[in-house]
Amino acid sequence: MSYNPFLRSRPRSLISGYHDTSISVEPKIKEGLYICHSSDSSVSVEKKCAKAGIEACKNVSFYFNAPVMTEMLEVVSSENIDIYLTRGVTLRTITIDMCRNVNIHVQNAAEQLFKIYYHQSSDTKLVKHEGGPIQKVDLDVVPVNNEKQRFQFVCRIHDDGHVQTDPVVREGKGYPTTLQEKEQHEANEMIMLKHFRDQIYLLVGLDEMACSSEESTPSNSPP
Repeated sequence: MSYNPFLRSRPRSLISGYHDTSISVEPKIKEGLYICHSSDSSVSVEKKCAKAGIEACKNVSFYFNAPVMTEMLEVVSSENIDIYLTRGVTLRTITIDMCRNVNIHVQNAAEQLFKIYYHQSSDTKLVKHEGGPIQKVDLDVVPVNNEKQRFQFVCRIHDDGHVQTDPVVREGKGYPTTLQEKEQHEANEMIMLKHFRDQIYLLVGLDEMACSSEESTPSNSPP
């Protein structure tokens, strides 16, 4: 039984226990696709699904030849995983948790991906097949046994294809943001506060000048 809430709560196509084989799956568009406990195989997804999850798989290649409607994929407790996105398939968010050696293959990184979250994982790579030589981008930012591994990181793919990795912090009700975004937000708030304070000081200064001017102006009325 998976601990992933979306996989327990909605109808799903379950692919489990495949070894040393190649399979093609055609999930229903309103179902979540859940692939687990498989090894040394390749899985081709040929029809649209609502959402996709991979758990407890080893040495498996996944070919997404059809869209994931929510554009979300979760990979949990897996090792030596290759994820191929054919041109036109977009995943806005990929979450990788407790995995090793996950490779995400894309035709156009800026168009097909937006954010990759990973936690307690190592050897996570973005592999670009963009017409020229294949480019591998290492998404890991800390050593495998570093204490910072307990933190979650997010990799954002910018429009120019540049990949930026930052630690995730949670603000307010647990909404995830990056440390850089948090620091930028706090800096912007300080700028706005200073501007507001300067405006108050300016208004107070003008009032004081007006009062001083009225007191120093001689009266023209007869005594």
